[in-house]
Amino acid sequence: MSVAQHLEANKQHVRCQKCLEFGHWTYECTGKRKYLHRPSRTAQLAKILKEKEKRLLLQQR
Repeated sequence: MSVAQHLEANKQHVRCQKCLEFGHWTYECTGKRKYLHRPSRTAQLAKILKEKEKRLLLQQR
């Protein structure tokens, strides 16, 4: 198997960072960029603090 064939065979496991589909690289993408909703850093920190507080309350019982 040549290097080109080997790389082409491995593409099925590659996920495009633009459209999030499998089978091609980002620079080969013809699709639109997908919007990924991500929580803000403030929301992430608030969730962590809430979980820590909940754990402390459970330990005190």
